[in-house]
Amino acid sequence: MRELASLQLAFQDHVYKPGRKMERAMLATRRASAARRLRIYANAYRLRLAEVLGNDYPGLAARLGEERFARIVRAYIAAHPSRHTNLRWYGAGLARFLQHSSRGRDRQALAELAQFEWALGLAFDAADAPLLEVDRLAIVPPADWPALRFVLQPSVQLLVLHSNAPQVWRTARAGGRKIAMSPRRTAVSWIVWRKGFEPCYRVLEADEAWALRAVKHGRDFAQICSGLRRFAGGEHAAQRGAQLLRNWLAEGLLSAAALTSRAGSQGRRRTSRTRRRGARAGA
Repeated sequence: MRELASLQLAFQDHVYKPGRKMERAMLATRRASAARRLRIYANAYRLRLAEVLGNDYPGLAARLGEERFARIVRAYIAAHPSRHTNLRWYGAGLARFLQHSSRGRDRQALAELAQFEWALGLAFDAADAPLLEVDRLAIVPPADWPALRFVLQPSVQLLVLHSNAPQVWRTARAGGRKIAMSPRRTAVSWIVWRKGFEPCYRVLEADEAWALRAVKHGRDFAQICSGLRRFAGGEHAAQRGAQLLRNWLAEGLLSAAALTSRAGSQGRRRTSRTRRRGARAGA
């Protein structure tokens, strides 16, 4: 068994990085030499990974062109041997690879184009979850609203991009005239999610980007409205929070809502105050 395991590991190493050592363990036939038989496996491995990356990044491939995309794919495969039993996740590191390995002026934009396209794929593959509906919130007592905590649906992803990557992706996928990949002076927040069977995306205003991250980190509605004061001012924060909530419900961004422990403590305080008032009245 040890000899078999050693042989399998040696074969794997050869597929990752071909050499002459493995040829001594491979039988030749009349139709193919040992070296040729090994090349078939090594080439098939790389071709399959290249196919996977092409399926995961069609927009990036269209923007770069066949030759340049093929060069990037070959470099990525050489630097990142497959460690996944499921090839769906093999391309997860491509954006990071482009960020650190590309030398052109468009390095940042290319990396963000890959990051954006990967996010679209994740949104499409995300688990299904029930959507939170207005009717379920309508039965929540007004006094409990501050303690409501919302849950984003699994496909929701929040990105911060410093380039026009989404516009470049949309143009590339549509087969239109190429637009320049350019950096922005300030970062822009984007949301990516799935609505039905269709991945969606749009720009986020600064206050909404902050609020969605607050939801993601488990902040309740009172904390979200309080945080919105820095954007909308104290007298408009609650109104803006309600407006954002309506939009999120309409777009299917939320999957659940629950009361935090704050609701219980508020209820106990209300009961205590009622009892004290009743005691005073009885006296």
